[in-house]
Amino acid sequence: MLKENKIFDAHIHFNDDYKYTNEMIEPMINEAIKNDVEGFLCASFDINSSKKAVELSKKYKGIVFAGIAIHPNDVSKNNFSVMEELDELAKEAGVIAIGETGLDYFYTKEDAELQKTFFKKHIELAKKHNKALQIHIRDHVNVFEAYDDVIEILKEYSLEKVIVHCFSANSIYAQKFLDLGCYINIGGAVTFKNAKVLQEAVEIIPLEKMLVETDAPYLTPHPHRGQLNEAKFINLTVEKIAEIKNVTKEEVIKLTTSNAKLIFNI
Repeated sequence: MLKENKIFDAHIHFNDDYKYTNEMIEPMINEAIKNDVEGFLCASFDINSSKKAVELSKKYKGIVFAGIAIHPNDVSKNNFSVMEELDELAKEAGVIAIGETGLDYFYTKEDAELQKTFFKKHIELAKKHNKALQIHIRDHVNVFEAYDDVIEILKEYSLEKVIVHCFSANSIYAQKFLDLGCYINIGGAVTFKNAKVLQEAVEIIPLEKMLVETDAPYLTPHPHRGQLNEAKFINLTVEKIAEIKNVTKEEVIKLTTSNAKLIFNI
């Protein structure tokens, strides 16, 4: 049972073999626990990372939980049979989310229709297994086509447990997702000196609809930006949110962890 005075990292990639070796994971978890982090959602991006997330949820039961999915940038490398593998993995006790899935038009839109099809299949998987859906959305700066397409797809379904991972748009789109009942993950980018637009969005997102994440090993918060991100650095994100919202760090932790317990049923 998660304690509400401890932080839940709602999106981390212990399963990223490009950045983390197996030997790095346990010391990183232990160091985070010393810094008031008690639980982690290990989100996935392909079938191998999904399997590893499940393995880690078994090894660190009650501390690391798994999210399973095919990242939108990876859909063109897969066929639909991979969804059958995800369907089997979703039955594992440590799986609490389907993610990260969604739409990413940053590198290319050539496979946009395929991305949409895979996204819908992930939504159906989340509904079938009653799991939270964690969405990745990315587009070019000040271009929101991927966001608009995600919103239109979400309107086709009746979903109660949806999280927008690593939110990086503006307050207008924050409100659009809130209007759909979504929770919004805030990561280390909120600490960046040039993150005024994101900080303005955080101002209008109620803590009752917010989760916190590292997205480690990526998006390391200030003042460690440029270094490999670690789980313990989530405290810097929490502190920045508290500053923006003019509340205590303890209040941010209590509400975001309470949200995690509710949406993930942990």
